[in-house]
Amino acid sequence: MRSGGKRGTRERSVFLCRIGEGTEKEAARSFPGARVVNLDTRNVGRRGIARELGEEERGEPVELMVLLAGSPTDLRRSVPAVAGIPCAARFRVVLGGGSDQLPPPVPVAPGSDAWQGLLDLSVHRTSTGGWSVELAFLDPVEPSGVLAALSQAVVGGRRQPVAGPVGRLVGVGPGSWGPGDALANTTRKADTDLCIGACGGEAEAADTDGAVLHRVDHADVRWAGYGRPNVSRAGVPFSEHDVPPVDERVVNPIGFKNTSRGGRGQLLMRDGRLALVAGGSELLRVADDGTVTDAQIARIRHLRQVDVDWGAHSGPLAAVRAVASLAAAGIPLTGGAPPAWSQSLGTRIHTLLSEGRSADLSEGLPRIEHSIRLRRAALLTHGAHARWAALGAEAGVHAEMEDEVSVLLVTRRPEMLGFALRQVARQRSVRMELVVVLHGFDRDHPAARRELEWFRSCGHALTVVEAPTLLPLGSLLNRAVHRAHGTVLAKMDDDDWYGPDHLADLLLARRYSGADVVGNAAEFVYLQELDLTIRRIQQDHERVSAHVGGGTLLFDRRIWEEVGGFRPLSCGEDSALLGAVVRAGGRVYRTHGCNYVLRRKGRGHTWGVGAGHFLSGPEKFQHIGWQPSALLESDPRDRPAPGRIARALAPGSAPASNRDQQQFVGGGST
Repeated sequence: MRSGGKRGTRERSVFLCRIGEGTEKEAARSFPGARVVNLDTRNVGRRGIARELGEEERGEPVELMVLLAGSPTDLRRSVPAVAGIPCAARFRVVLGGGSDQLPPPVPVAPGSDAWQGLLDLSVHRTSTGGWSVELAFLDPVEPSGVLAALSQAVVGGRRQPVAGPVGRLVGVGPGSWGPGDALANTTRKADTDLCIGACGGEAEAADTDGAVLHRVDHADVRWAGYGRPNVSRAGVPFSEHDVPPVDERVVNPIGFKNTSRGGRGQLLMRDGRLALVAGGSELLRVADDGTVTDAQIARIRHLRQVDVDWGAHSGPLAAVRAVASLAAAGIPLTGGAPPAWSQSLGTRIHTLLSEGRSADLSEGLPRIEHSIRLRRAALLTHGAHARWAALGAEAGVHAEMEDEVSVLLVTRRPEMLGFALRQVARQRSVRMELVVVLHGFDRDHPAARRELEWFRSCGHALTVVEAPTLLPLGSLLNRAVHRAHGTVLAKMDDDDWYGPDHLADLLLARRYSGADVVGNAAEFVYLQELDLTIRRIQQDHERVSAHVGGGTLLFDRRIWEEVGGFRPLSCGEDSALLGAVVRAGGRVYRTHGCNYVLRRKGRGHTWGVGAGHFLSGPEKFQHIGWQPSALLESDPRDRPAPGRIARALAPGSAPASNRDQQQFVGGGST
């Protein structure tokens, strides 16, 4: 690598930082005798920085800055933790192995001219499966900008919007509160809305203009006896808002396995630290502050479930944070009655842990459903987006405002309008409006008038668009987008079933995946003519994929504009949009399929495939009658009427003939 310029730097000076487990030995081996700054214990307040650097070094650039990060999770934690570290002309970032689902850390230059002097950039794999990134600049640049670019590169996708106030972090462990957030790196009071003082930063936080919040550090909460933790130093028990958030960009359900190869694991105390043990082997050991990394999650994906031992732990705050992280990652957790000290985990997670203990999670759909419920509760309670929105509300400096979703619905069947409107109206935990396009009939149609009035009476925002019969479906969807107000758009079909958390789960997936388009796996299909529910066992969901259910697309208005909208097609408009997004460099993500059932009738679909398409192929479960996932929470009013075979198999009915059973069940499992 060509050497960077040395203007204004001290020759041969090295500033070596490390963060995350496994980096201490690497620092001693690669840079013997060098001064090492441990970012896990570094105080990023002005006073701490002054003591660390000394008067003669403050503000003086260095020749080389080296960062050793144990995992991508640790790389993202390093961004706020390098506040006050001198600028450098050269950087070397060595990143330990992480989840296989994450992209390589190839940075995108920031929009400012800060990288105009970039001379060289190299990214390569290390012998341990991690990454090494080297950059050389003509002039010294800020470390936080370089690390922020790398922390965004390692997760990929679009940048996340700021969920709450711009927070300045003071004290030890700032990366746990603002992972990947360069805005939290500043030491200037005027640049932020809110100051958070953690361990060692209380005095400096108090000396701040504007809102201040003091958070309890894991070291502040200690055991006073068996099962009885001390309260914080301020004398107040810690709450869920004292728990550092889960970085959902790296600790999330991506990579969840639909089927499990392994057995049960146990999260318990071992040698003074929380550890996850399975089959007599220790698969991971949790850091003292409760941090769980993406690399650790990848090592336990094969497990069927993990039992939480609520016995003595290294500390209640660390234990709560570790359990919340595992739940957010979709690990199927179970546990007995939780102790009082774990109340900050949240009532919903407590309930699910207890329910999981009594459920059969050995395989299949119940295990997946339990995982989905857990991850949903954990991300909505402990995710970084949710935590910062709550902190802003607590400090009174930022009102939480979720994205408004505009649902796009096109129908040419007045008789299906009521059914479709009920699927939209049952959506919960989301700000929503509906733009409905009446294709070939108007709002004065008797059925349309009645159903539209009912929908409005539910308090939902509604826009009605009337369109002539000859216009293709793609053009109708574009018309709906032009009438929509939301920044996020969702397409729903008029004859498919949607669970009440359909939109909310898609928004969660959009957040943790960083994808431009998210959608469900079309896992459940109801064949109306045959009265069969097909569950298609596809590859693992929760992954980047160009194939998602066309009736489940959720996407940003921005990406719709960038690719020119829907093509003016009568069929295949969904596939065309997805293909355009991929060709434009966007990301499409497929989440679970338990909130959605695709309906297939004998005719009348724009996608012209017959029942045989869904009956053929490997690994399909076929159930006579209506058998969706429990997460659909099927409304009795909208369930299909039992067909001939289902009626024949009902209790007290004459048995169906062998010929009928063979015709409808085929070769699948019942």
